[in-house]
Amino acid sequence: MKINYSSNKTYSILLLFVFSFAFGSMLAQPKLEIIGGDKYDWGKVKPKDSPLKTKVIVKNIGNEDLKILNVKPSCGCTAAPIDKNILKPNETATIDLSFNVGTNPGVNSKTLTITTNDPNNSSKIFRLQAELVKPIVISPAGYFTFTTLKVGTETASTLYIENVSDKEIKLSNIEVNPSNVKINLKDGKVIKPGEKAEITARYTPDKSGYLNCTVTMKTSHPDQNEITITGYGKIEDSAVFNNK
Repeated sequence: MKINYSSNKTYSILLLFVFSFAFGSMLAQPKLEIIGGDKYDWGKVKPKDSPLKTKVIVKNIGNEDLKILNVKPSCGCTAAPIDKNILKPNETATIDLSFNVGTNPGVNSKTLTITTNDPNNSSKIFRLQAELVKPIVISPAGYFTFTTLKVGTETASTLYIENVSDKEIKLSNIEVNPSNVKINLKDGKVIKPGEKAEITARYTPDKSGYLNCTVTMKTSHPDQNEITITGYGKIEDSAVFNNK
C-alpha cells in the first residue's frame, strides 16, 4: 500500500493552523488594570479639605479593545464621566473623583465600581480612604434628639462641644432655627484645649407634627471654622393643650 505523505503533511499543517488560530482567539481578550493599585488613601485630612479630589487612571493591558460599561461611585463619592469608554491595547483613560469625608471623625471609606468587558474581572472595585481629624468633637452624638416632645411641654436635649486641639477656641455668630428653640450657649464662649462646653437646646411645641432644627456657629479654629448641629423629634398631641 502506498502512503501519500504529501497529503498527510498538508492535513497536519492545516490542523496545526486551526488549533493555533483557536488558541490565539482564546488568548485575545481585554484586561483592565488600575494604574497605581486598587486603593487610594489620603491619610489624615481636615474638615476644610473636603471634598477630596483625585484621578483614577485605568489601562487596557490586554490585546483586544476594553469597553468601560459603567463607573459607579458609592454614596458620598462622585465621579466625572470617564474621558474614554473604549480603550485599545495599551491605552489609558482617566476618571475624576470627588470624595466627601462627611462629619464623623476617624477613617472614612468609599468605593468606585468599574464594570468592563474584561472576561476575567468584569467588575473591579477601587477603594478610597481618608482619616478625618477634627479639632472639635460633638458628643455623645452630632445632633440633638428630642425623644418625648408633647404640645405645651418643654423638652431639653444636651450635647457637649469638646476642644481636642491644642488651641483655645472661641464660639461666635450663634444662630438657631427655628427661633423658638432656645439654647444656653452664648456668643463669645471660649473652650480651652481638652475642655468641653455644654450646649442644651430647649423646645416647647405649640402644635403636633415634627421638629427639625439647626444650630450654627463660627469658631476661631482655622481647621474647622464653622459648626452645624441639627436636631429632630416627633411632637405628640396633648390632652391638655390645643394641638392645632
